This record gives sequence, structure tokens and C-alpha cells, in this order.
Amino acid sequence: MSRPIRCRIAQRPLAVLAFALMPALAAPAHAQNKCTATGVMAGEKFSTGHCAVAFMDDQRSVTIWFNESPITPQEEKAFQQSAFADSTKGGKERTMLLVAFCPGGGKPAASAGSVRSIDLNLTHAKSAMAGAQWVIQAPKEFKVERIAGEVKAGGKLAGRITGSRTSDGRPYAWDLAFDVTLPANEAASGISCGGK
Repeated sequence: MSRPIRCRIAQRPLAVLAFALMPALAAPAHAQNKCTATGVMAGEKFSTGHCAVAFMDDQRSVTIWFNESPITPQEEKAFQQSAFADSTKGGKERTMLLVAFCPGGGKPAASAGSVRSIDLNLTHAKSAMAGAQWVIQAPKEFKVERIAGEVKAGGKLAGRITGSRTSDGRPYAWDLAFDVTLPANEAASGISCGGK
């Protein structure tokens, strides 16, 4: 008589665990954006490991926000709608980069040769004077080391972009790596890529 009771006790935790795991196994995996940006701004080193992405479907343009600290879900949602992130939070400067570009030169498929310019906006938490905003040109100021994907709702985009320049005698350099999933809804703003 004790044997069946022991079996039920041993099986019950396994049954409960299997039941608890069913929703997690059945739910589709949520794509997590992965991004890093390292380099220098006016000689000040920086490193970021968090990002959000926005895109304009009719222009096939993408804006990636690289941020030093975690981006809240509310901030990410607002960025996806506007392609804009405030350079300050709680009255303090952020270390961040906004990188807007045309991965396919206005076409859906991304290709390294199609990325001819980038709108680059930088701020550094340790130095307000390190901030800058430029439209930089390939191949003089940046190089697309690799890029692949499609600029469309839910599309995947991965790549690496490196570059450097000087401004007022101060060095700037960046190494940007990203593996992102574009949001389902397009932003209300972005850069022009020539449209569809």
C-alpha cells in the first residue's frame, strides 16, 4: 500500500512542474535586441550595451538608440513611435548614440554598399562638451563591416559599423554592433532614404 502512495508523491511535483512550463514552452520566444557601442567621444571613452530600434517603412530607414543604462519599456515604446530619445534623464546627461541610416539605400534588403551616410548623434554623461551631431559619409568617416536583413515590420537587421573623425581637434571613434528586430509599427519620423 505504501508503494503507490510514494509513486504519487514522487510524480506530483513533476506533473506540477510540467504544467507550469507548458505556457512558457508554447509561447513564442520574444526577440531580444542585442547591441554594443564602444569608442571615444572627444577623447572620453564610452561603452553601451542597451538599445532600442525604430523604423520608417515608407522610407525604409532605421534609427538605433545605443544607451549606457537599461532602456525602460515605456522609453522603448516612445522611441519606436518617434525615433527620438532625450539626451538627459532625471536632469543628468546620458551616454548614448542615435544612429539613423538607410540599410538598403531605400530598398528592403540591407547591403553594405547601400549605406552611404549616417546621421550620428552622440552625448556623454561625463562631459557635456563631448556631445556632437553630424551626418557622416562613407568611406571617409565610417565603414560598414557587415550588414544583413530586411527593413520591414518585424524584420531582422544585424551588422557592424566602425568609424572615426576629429572635431575641433578632439578624437571621436565608434564600433557599433547590432542584432535587432524591427518593431511592428513604424515611427512618425526618421531620415529620408528615397522611399519605396
